[in-house]
Amino acid sequence: MNQLRLGLAYGLLSTRRRAGALALPILTTATGAFLLVLVLGMASGISAQAAALGHADAIERAVVLIAVTVLLVGVVEVAVSTTRTVVHRTRELGVLSATGVPRPPVVAALLVEPVIASVLGAVLGAVAAVGTAAVLAATGAAASGVSAAGTAVGVLVAVLVSAVAAVATSILPTWRAASRPPIRSLSSGA
Repeated sequence: MNQLRLGLAYGLLSTRRRAGALALPILTTATGAFLLVLVLGMASGISAQAAALGHADAIERAVVLIAVTVLLVGVVEVAVSTTRTVVHRTRELGVLSATGVPRPPVVAALLVEPVIASVLGAVLGAVAAVGTAAVLAATGAAASGVSAAGTAVGVLVAVLVSAVAAVATSILPTWRAASRPPIRSLSSGA
């Protein structure tokens, strides 16, 4: 347990060191979260308007699907960033393995970065969406209206989906990297 905690601390330090490289994944995830929160905040109004036009269920599903797709594109960007990180840190991983650090703390250290990037992006996007929703509701600019409950669900879904998807898309490259024999990692040209 202590080694896992050390792995997480090491991952936090590494993430702080690479903060600039995380700007694009954070921004992409924030964009998806922003859209998802706004769509879910206006979902009941969209459904009511769509019902008047017909095909309410199909329109609502399409709008939510588009928002979730944008959110997942951001998380995939986080996974691509993780893969680049693993490639650039090959020798470092070899040193950790050669000094006897077990695989779980190394994997935990490597997963910190994608989880922080995706959750931070989701939170930033959700905050921007909540602010935008408040302005839309106050000014009446959203013809469909903005639901506080729908917005809250959107925030929760955006953050949870981002965190789970970041782990799901990043676990394989990090596990593979942590499983390489130290001699291969140390002799790598990366």
